[in-house]
Amino acid sequence: MSRKWTLAIGLGTAFLVPVAAVAQPNAPQWQIEAAPSTSPTFEVAPTPATTPQWQTTPPLPTERTWQQPTPEELAQPILPPVAEEPTPTLVIVEEPAFRIPPLMRPPTRLFNLETANILLEQTAELRGGIRNYDPDIAGGGGGLQTFFGSIDYAFNDRLQLSISGNYFDDPLGRLVNGLQPDVQLGAIAGGLKYQVYRNDTVAVALAGSVEAVRVRSDNFLFVPGADVVGTWTVAASFQAPITYTLNPQLQWHFTPNLTYFPDTINNGADFYGTNFNFATGLSWQPHPRFNLFADLNMPVGPGGNAVRSSNGAIVNLPVWSAGFRILVNPSVSLDLAATNAFGITPATRTLAFLPGADQVGVMAGLSYTPNIGPDFAPPFLASFRRGPRQPLSDRDRQLILDGITLTSASTLDPGMFRFKGNTGTVGTGVNVGFGLAYDAQFAVAIEQFERGETLIENLNYSGNLQLGLAAKLRFLDQTQGDPFSLAFQGSFNRGIAQGGGSSRSIGGLELAFMFQPTEPVALYFNPKLGLFNPNQQLVAGIGMGVNVEVVRNVQLMAEATPVFGETGVFSAGLRYVIPQWGLGIDLYGSNAAGTSIPSGGLVGQGSPGVGVNLHWLFGGSSRRNDQE
Repeated sequence: MSRKWTLAIGLGTAFLVPVAAVAQPNAPQWQIEAAPSTSPTFEVAPTPATTPQWQTTPPLPTERTWQQPTPEELAQPILPPVAEEPTPTLVIVEEPAFRIPPLMRPPTRLFNLETANILLEQTAELRGGIRNYDPDIAGGGGGLQTFFGSIDYAFNDRLQLSISGNYFDDPLGRLVNGLQPDVQLGAIAGGLKYQVYRNDTVAVALAGSVEAVRVRSDNFLFVPGADVVGTWTVAASFQAPITYTLNPQLQWHFTPNLTYFPDTINNGADFYGTNFNFATGLSWQPHPRFNLFADLNMPVGPGGNAVRSSNGAIVNLPVWSAGFRILVNPSVSLDLAATNAFGITPATRTLAFLPGADQVGVMAGLSYTPNIGPDFAPPFLASFRRGPRQPLSDRDRQLILDGITLTSASTLDPGMFRFKGNTGTVGTGVNVGFGLAYDAQFAVAIEQFERGETLIENLNYSGNLQLGLAAKLRFLDQTQGDPFSLAFQGSFNRGIAQGGGSSRSIGGLELAFMFQPTEPVALYFNPKLGLFNPNQQLVAGIGMGVNVEVVRNVQLMAEATPVFGETGVFSAGLRYVIPQWGLGIDLYGSNAAGTSIPSGGLVGQGSPGVGVNLHWLFGGSSRRNDQE
């Protein structure tokens, strides 16, 4: 009897046995048939109700039949179906738009030369500063300073209004015809400029001014005799500036102009008269934060613009200036130049400083463009720093306040005011500061020094009433991530009333370093240089101090300023502040002659005194502590 072995393989594997593989019509996919034998036959074949146990290819997941879940599967939590998340929408956040401030654009005016450029529509530019000339003879006056200021405003992109003024009141530093006149010369001018044409390379404008001029003198200069005589007169100017743009950074300017002064003044004394002038200049901006200016004005007559020292005659001599502008902030610049010009109004800037034209003065000033403009216009760029600014903490606002006699390296935020009043046996005065922009502030102070011996050789400031102006510019700020804070302050204080000593003028330059190793501790380093008139005496000192917040809102201050060749200034005190109200009070002892005037830290008195300071700080940015 023949027997047959049949085996269905579902994995596609063939066993090599001595049998013949024969396809069966109703068998599984592969069937192996054994040779005939006497053994019984066994078959394994799928039934119609059962899925084949082995298949050559795995089924698709969707073709799987339902099976009873096992106990292990039932023990697992059944999660709800997860809905498909919508495709995220791409949101483009636009950077805020800023206008380029006027100080970063081509200049509307060089130091002594009008250009054909116009300010942005509905924007303003303010300038102010001092020109200082060194007297060449003993008793040459209180420093030979010309103070100046101007405001320019553009009604639209063609028409610009200008108001400017300058003031000089000193005995001249050189003799005129063998005598030393005591001269007062001031001017206030109002002017307009209209840009009549412009394209990509050339701009042409017309400008004019009318000026009120105050002239007072003696010793035969602008007066017919030796006595002091003063009067008001009228001056005027007309300019036709042409500006040629060589490239986006370099411009050449040519400005023919006419100036009018009376031929005679003060009952027949010679004055400047009418003059035609040809002026030219260059402005170069190698970097957005740095400008170089140079200009030259050549008068041709029939009047004059200078006074000859040898005989007092009115003559024509060239007037020039050269200097640079560096931007501390997009809206604030420091302007420094050398010049032989007298004034800054359109008519007086063509005059040479008295007498001759070979005296060179140093000009220092600030230019400021407040953030104003039409409602639809974006604001000016606020700062050159990248990224958002860190808001001020209560401790940061404490350190905005100066020390007793040392200057803080911090500056007021834009729109922030600081009021300080002081009284006691050190001095009595008021100091008001205003934040022009980030890293720039301006202050005005008036103070009467306490009566007593002043410890500067041959200089007695006892009881003087001093009026002071100060500008501070910050270059590094530890609050914003710099390693320490660094600022520069320039100040000028003029005696306006004489006390027990004599009325004096003080010019001051100082650097203010501040470092916080920890938040409660601030270390000060404050080198100072003072120029004391009338004999141009230089006094230098190095201020050092510490401010420690011993408990919340209570600070301990200790300061020392050794002065080279003179008695130093020493101070110590306590300060308490109420940050919610911006109020503070100091109780201190010091041998300083005054604390409100910026240069007070260089002047000592014969004996120590005690004083009280009151502070009020308001406006500006919000406090970081309020945001936490």
